[in-house]
Amino acid sequence: METIFKLQSNVKHWWIPVLTGSLLILASLSMIFFPVPTFAGLAVLFGWSLFAYGGFNFVFAVRNRKVFKGWIWYLMFGLIEMFLGAYLLFQPGLAAEALILYLGFWLTFTGISRISFSFVMKDMGIDNWWWTLIGGMLTLTLAFLIIMNPIIGMFSAVYLVSFAIFVVGLMAISFGWELKKLNDLLTE
Repeated sequence: METIFKLQSNVKHWWIPVLTGSLLILASLSMIFFPVPTFAGLAVLFGWSLFAYGGFNFVFAVRNRKVFKGWIWYLMFGLIEMFLGAYLLFQPGLAAEALILYLGFWLTFTGISRISFSFVMKDMGIDNWWWTLIGGMLTLTLAFLIIMNPIIGMFSAVYLVSFAIFVVGLMAISFGWELKKLNDLLTE
């Protein structure tokens, strides 16, 4: 088997991605088994993220005030985002509700855009356009359930994040084992 990319020597510490991936999988499983503390952590992370995003917008506005005419808008939005982020950090219950509503409205937008795109796919002559339509309708249904019932929103947020972390863990493990296979080929 001819490879396009050849290693010059063995990859050192190929086991680190395997270990990292295993830890990520354990973290994702702990999120599934302990959803309430996980959601509380996500709500705090949401507040910090909003605060940091506002801070970056604030710095961007100040640093580019001579370049952009509308720099004051970035400054104002940055200050508002920093204020909201700080407020959410001191009001964890409100942060949890805001996170659920954010997830619900984001999924609403995603569902509507998928439904619209399915008809574009149909007009393009793509045979399986209806899969995208069904996916958009399911996403819209989930969004409605999240907005109407915060408990569903909490579990949805936890399970979506834990699933993503689980997949990243699997990919890291796979990468580590592939590096080991390459090392084994080099030593033959």
